Amino acid sequence: MMKKFLFLVLNGWMAFTLSAQSPDLLYVKGMAELLKGNLDNAIISLTDAIDHNNSDERYYLNRADAFLKLGKFSQALDDYEEANSILPGCGDLGIARTYAATGDKKNAFQYLTSHLRSGFRLPESALTKDPTLDPLKQTDEWLALWQQEWYDDFDKAKAEVEYLTRKKTPEMALDYLNPLMPAFQTKAEYFALRADLYMMEENYAAAVADYSMALTLDKSEPEYYFNRGTAFLRSEKFKNASDDFSKGLRLEPARFAFYLERARAYAGLSDYKAAVSDAEFYLGYFPEDQQAVSLCGELNYQNEDYINALKCFNRNLRSDPNNPDYYKARGKTYLKTKTYTYAISDLSMALDLKPDDGETYLYLGLAKYETGNKEEACSDLQKAQRFGNTLALKYSIEYCGK
Repeated sequence: MMKKFLFLVLNGWMAFTLSAQSPDLLYVKGMAELLKGNLDNAIISLTDAIDHNNSDERYYLNRADAFLKLGKFSQALDDYEEANSILPGCGDLGIARTYAATGDKKNAFQYLTSHLRSGFRLPESALTKDPTLDPLKQTDEWLALWQQEWYDDFDKAKAEVEYLTRKKTPEMALDYLNPLMPAFQTKAEYFALRADLYMMEENYAAAVADYSMALTLDKSEPEYYFNRGTAFLRSEKFKNASDDFSKGLRLEPARFAFYLERARAYAGLSDYKAAVSDAEFYLGYFPEDQQAVSLCGELNYQNEDYINALKCFNRNLRSDPNNPDYYKARGKTYLKTKTYTYAISDLSMALDLKPDDGETYLYLGLAKYETGNKEEACSDLQKAQRFGNTLALKYSIEYCGK
């Protein structure tokens, strides 16, 4: 019986270990290190990911980027070329950047030209502003390169939309883009581009419709799921939002911001366990992100897990002891745990730092009322109303008779 138990435990441990060492999680860890600028650590994790799965071009492309930033040019070239062998053309720009950094202008222009002929080409504005290509920009070859026509009609339309949204308004960009629909109705990018404009105008229903059309034409683009999920979230359609964020993260698990967005969607569904799990997953990679710590604290608070909420708010106050919102958050949590003296202390400190916050006066009034200090409680509830907190009126009537 004991042997059977040990066998089951060992198998469970092995399954957990394999799961914890999955290439996607190693890739996620590597990308987090890359975003934080920890290039050597990024290379270690991405190398581990490649050892588990050597057929994903993303692993090679991102390790190559880290090598390039470290000035390890031969390793960068090897990785970009390996990525190209998996998905032809995806590494051409990286190869051009690497040759530019080494002073090999001939090969740099060769691969930059190849990039411009590919489906991966970046907009002209992005390439002309790319600092890694600076060694090429004061040459005759650079001028000759841009004398050629690299971009199709849709590329030009995107450039015009970018200009109009930067210099004018989303409405003007829509007026330009809408008549072009018959020419581009089979392009997923057209509908995604128009949906982006609807998002700027906060027309979320129209944005959802266009992102849905984009996904009908191309289900492999994670950005469409993330963007439609954001539109659903802002429309308070939390189940649709969480589903889209999950689909996007399955395609691209290193889009870290969307773990927090999915946490907000789960919270909208009152699934606080899942919401906290996503926030904690994110914080496992970015523990210094105070906004994420605040979100995690608020999710625990909503889940009535006040101990863990207090841990989050304490953590933020250690990092930023002069932030009134952190004192308010901890104060309202102490109020829930009936530690009224601590609540009053924190809420008073919050008001010292931000004296016109009606919500803080509300919580302070409630805490003082619970300690039997009705006069000051009613005064604070009146101040809460004066500073625009509508909920304070209910408590003023109930506790103070006015």
